[in-house]
Amino acid sequence: MTPKRDSSLCFACDDRRRYEPTRATKSGRAITSVDMDPTLPTTAAEISAGWLTGALHDSGTLPANGTVTAVEVAPATAGVGFLGEVARLLIDYDGDAGHAPPTMIAKFATRVPEVRAMMRPTRIFEREHRFYAELAHETPVRTPVVHHVTCNTSDDDTVDEDYLLLLEDFSELTLGDQAVGVSPDQAESALVGLAAHHARFWGGAGLEQADFIPVIDGPLNKTGAAIYSASLPGFKEVFGTALLPEMVPVADAYGHNHPGLLDRLGAMPHTLVHFDFRADNLFFETDGSVAVIDWQAISQGGGAADVGYFLGQNLTVEDRRAHEETLLHTYHDALVGGGVEDYNFPAFFDDYRVGLIYGWVIPVFAVGSLDVSSERAMTLWTNVVERVQDAIFQHGAQRFVDLG
Repeated sequence: MTPKRDSSLCFACDDRRRYEPTRATKSGRAITSVDMDPTLPTTAAEISAGWLTGALHDSGTLPANGTVTAVEVAPATAGVGFLGEVARLLIDYDGDAGHAPPTMIAKFATRVPEVRAMMRPTRIFEREHRFYAELAHETPVRTPVVHHVTCNTSDDDTVDEDYLLLLEDFSELTLGDQAVGVSPDQAESALVGLAAHHARFWGGAGLEQADFIPVIDGPLNKTGAAIYSASLPGFKEVFGTALLPEMVPVADAYGHNHPGLLDRLGAMPHTLVHFDFRADNLFFETDGSVAVIDWQAISQGGGAADVGYFLGQNLTVEDRRAHEETLLHTYHDALVGGGVEDYNFPAFFDDYRVGLIYGWVIPVFAVGSLDVSSERAMTLWTNVVERVQDAIFQHGAQRFVDLG
């Protein structure tokens, strides 16, 4: 049974564009819980029982007469990656714990100054944190229940920013595996959920006040052209032997075509694009439905970007070729069933081809944070490179890249 999504969290804003859970007085002024440790944890190891008690009181997760007595990081679950740390917390309570969960996921933005400085212009941390704070309850696809959000941002680059999420633990669900590839049945579930999500926000519906979500062809996403060009030499060093001969000139020319491809995605009917819709961000429930995490890259633009990335890189070549047409119609039928009009299948298929070639940027970007000692990581990206090239050339999507 899908837990009820909590849309009642209150978020206060100060002069630093501060967004974090609060309680409100009868006068409407926001106050911080008096029993909450004012020192914000920056790693999972720093989360104390006292701080967590206050955070869960403020969000309404934990009743006022309940307390956290112990919190620890589950063994072998903490992971520190290029963009930050994710850990599973094990929690003990005393008093009235209500429906507070015994486990949850803590997600931190990276503390590496160089990486924070590089990613700051993209606003990816703010995008995800404010999505959970302001929009997660609006999407029909399941997302983690939010137990705490801290999102302290600043227009002043000399002022540090603070980010912390406490989210529902999806450990009981089946996590997708991009290295292996999703099954056709899983792909169908994912696309039905994606279509429902896209239909909800079609034409920008519900995004009128979401000024933190950039348009897909805006300057934030177009910074990707420089990142691609900087990443390509390292990508070729690691995966050069996996490139098809006909892909080499396309890969070389892609960087200066990247802004134009974003313009094509921006010219499509707009919706809320996940922009990282891949198997490792999807959980599958026993009833066949899908739950989605990692909303850092959300943008307003053509939903075909999500479809092209997903089908082009998350199924084996054999499964995609055998089931692609059926899966594309499944998505489009669900989109129409969700109320979308004036977007026929031929128009969608043309947009899908753009989504395929745009997705080439992903494996090239990935080399920047790739652990070449990880067997799974090398297998994953080797498979992705093979899959996306096959899809691009099967559908002639390379024509969207000007080789001149």
